[in-house]
Amino acid sequence: MHRGSLADVLERQGALAYARVVEIGARLADALAHAHAVGILHRDIKPANILVNAFGAVKLADFGLASVLDAHADSVTVTVGALSPHYAAPEVFAHAAPSRAGDVYSLGATLYTLATGRRPRQIPWPADSLDGLVSALRAPVPPIEGAPPALNAALLNALDADADRRTPGAEQLRDELEGLRAVRPLPPVVAPARRRWLLVVAVVAVPVLVAAGFFWRGLLDPGQGTQGAGQTSQTGQTSAAPRVPKGMVECAGEGFCLVDKCFGGLVNLADVDIKAAPADCSGEHAWQAYAGTFRPEGSEDLTATAIAVLPEVARVCSAEVMAARTAPGRSTAGWKREVMPTDETVLCLAAPESGEPDGSVFTNR
Repeated sequence: MHRGSLADVLERQGALAYARVVEIGARLADALAHAHAVGILHRDIKPANILVNAFGAVKLADFGLASVLDAHADSVTVTVGALSPHYAAPEVFAHAAPSRAGDVYSLGATLYTLATGRRPRQIPWPADSLDGLVSALRAPVPPIEGAPPALNAALLNALDADADRRTPGAEQLRDELEGLRAVRPLPPVVAPARRRWLLVVAVVAVPVLVAAGFFWRGLLDPGQGTQGAGQTSQTGQTSAAPRVPKGMVECAGEGFCLVDKCFGGLVNLADVDIKAAPADCSGEHAWQAYAGTFRPEGSEDLTATAIAVLPEVARVCSAEVMAARTAPGRSTAGWKREVMPTDETVLCLAAPESGEPDGSVFTNR
């Protein structure tokens, strides 16, 4: 005898106890691992598709969108609208082929919802704009306040926006939840000099920043400052690194200034490669650069989201710097901000929430 789905349970009593979430998660991950072992993908895991019987046992149901691994693409094509956008993996929106990683994400999103009563990422669907959808899909997921660290790490690993860095399989998620295997560090492994600092950001800073409305708004620990005047080696010699990044000029305040630097819409590839075509500031454009700095040393393997919260970048690409660089008589109040890393620099971009900017609104003060 069934008592409905976990969606019904959430509606009746709200978020579940963490111990119950771990128990449910381990059982579902085990079931999913067995399905994957025989080549079956579920593709639509969510609270409404998990049934609960009178004894509290859970059952993964509704394989209506299931597909067979390695099947021909045209036999498994399903539109995003047929899926559940709030539980679908980010790569699904780019029409990526179904994968085990997609199921792991959906299960992670389901467990996060059970533990908090809210979805890990709020996905605007139908999307009003590509920029808004991309930002929502790669927004940091805040750790669950008061939850055991191992549970937070297991869920956030499963919810990584990049499928290549996500928990690789349902078996590992099951083992992490059951405590049978050491939980991988969060965030993904990076250069040793950054690893501990980034872990603090992921566990402590992100919830505060997300609550403020932007995943990187505000100033963090001032840190060591930006690169600029050259670097000193172990022998005491100063390298010949340029004082000013190419295409920028020195100016007052944090970072560097740019002269009439505007762009079209941003194209974000897995939060690693962000591109935008240069545009004439006096013509049609979507974004304007108001500041920039050298790309921090050791950030080669970081995503744009992780780069944005590094102190030397957050300090430059802040709302305060944007306001300071706004031309007299112009207003950028409420403008959204983004960072665009290049091979050597990081550009701080801004745009109004709606419509297009009217000419260049920033100065080189």
